[in-house]
Amino acid sequence: MSTDHPFIQMQRVMLRYPTGKTALSGVTLDIQQGQFVYLVGESGAGKSSLLKMLYGGVRPSSGILMAQQTDMREASERRIRDLRRRMGIIFQDHKLLFSRTVFENVALPLRVQGWKTERLIPRVRKVLEYVGLGDRLWSYPEALSGGEQQRVAIARAMTANPALIIADEPTGNLDVDTARRVLDYLMDLNRQGTTVIMATHDLHLLESHPGRVVQMHAGSLAGDYNGQ
Repeated sequence: MSTDHPFIQMQRVMLRYPTGKTALSGVTLDIQQGQFVYLVGESGAGKSSLLKMLYGGVRPSSGILMAQQTDMREASERRIRDLRRRMGIIFQDHKLLFSRTVFENVALPLRVQGWKTERLIPRVRKVLEYVGLGDRLWSYPEALSGGEQQRVAIARAMTANPALIIADEPTGNLDVDTARRVLDYLMDLNRQGTTVIMATHDLHLLESHPGRVVQMHAGSLAGDYNGQ
């Protein structure tokens, strides 16, 4: 990928939902490949809406949004699906498949990409061992604690070595120690070259895990500073 352009580029991005609500109003922001970016701000500031645009969950109403050299307003649904396969997405509520084992949840992105079983098995085992769940491959999510479920979600997001991980409040329901452990994983992935964009309310985590901080307020960019 060329480094001549930002990894993600937003120019005067607006987002209005069909209800008439304006979620984002004129956001201009560049994110370079390999950065760790926190999105902070009050509930309703536009953090989740911005993240949804980055993986094509919603399209900008106006402005320019380029993500990994893809025009997210004009791209076809097929292109959006292809792009999403190269991302890891971590949700606060995990979005695990409770009818499938931990192994199958983590293997899903690889199956979508067409990996054969003999190649897939060692990769899934490796990422589950990395997040400390190597002994829970055949458990079902309902048998896990909330922190363990979130670690499964992280393993699923990282299993295909994505260039970009998008995390929406991944520590919001976790105790402080577990939240720090989750941040440790994400920081480690970032050090390996993965771009990480994470929305969070847990501002105390920024002290132990510094990164670039983009502050949002009422759908607009209110601040941008590097905490490293």
